[in-house]
Amino acid sequence: MKIEILTDPYYEGSISNEAGPFKKWMRVHHPEIEVAVPSGATKYDLHDYSIIMPLVSLAIDMSLQNYLTLVAEYLKTITSDKLDSETGMVQINALYHDDNKGIKKEFNFKGSPEALQQTVKKFDLNKFMEE
Repeated sequence: MKIEILTDPYYEGSISNEAGPFKKWMRVHHPEIEVAVPSGATKYDLHDYSIIMPLVSLAIDMSLQNYLTLVAEYLKTITSDKLDSETGMVQINALYHDDNKGIKKEFNFKGSPEALQQTVKKFDLNKFMEE
């Protein structure tokens, strides 16, 4: 599995400030998964308690389910030592594309870390790919 972090056109071609800590966490906890970060990209940070995961591109449809599980695990780790008042919104954007089949899918989530945990548990990849 490979996770490719993309620059976000909404933030003028920057990447999320969370890209670096996420890549380091992945290297420690899941060294078998490659995380590619664009070199020289500027970073954006909202300076509040929100956690905006970087925009990512996934090459295999099954990797979306795995990516969501990894992000939920990552968020559980980084929010475990925060006060209730310090836990804000979580935002995730993931792109899946299969150029051979002409398929493009986008997954977007915005909510609390707890809501993300529930979403990951209920997520049905087959249903998502049919839409």
